[in-house]
Amino acid sequence: PEITILRITIPPGYVLPMHKHPVINAGVLLKGELTVITEKDDVLILKPGDPIVEVVDTWHYGKNDGKEPAEIIVFYAGKQGGPITVKRPEK
Repeated sequence: PEITILRITIPPGYVLPMHKHPVINAGVLLKGELTVITEKDDVLILKPGDPIVEVVDTWHYGKNDGKEPAEIIVFYAGKQGGPITVKRPEK
């Protein structure tokens, strides 16, 4: 097993590309706002201090509709040498 810890900053107005995680992961939004939307239009709105256990093998994306950067720390429990995020190929 391999644990990866990332601190991710998402600028205001930025939309992350559609992606999925093949591994279990969880995080906490440290500051700002973050909206997570699945391919099936399930929506989760995070505020500072909110935890998130992200979906596994489900296409989703995040966006920052706020006026300040969103900062999130995420812990991924993966396999050594394996991907933690897979971006959806462009059509």
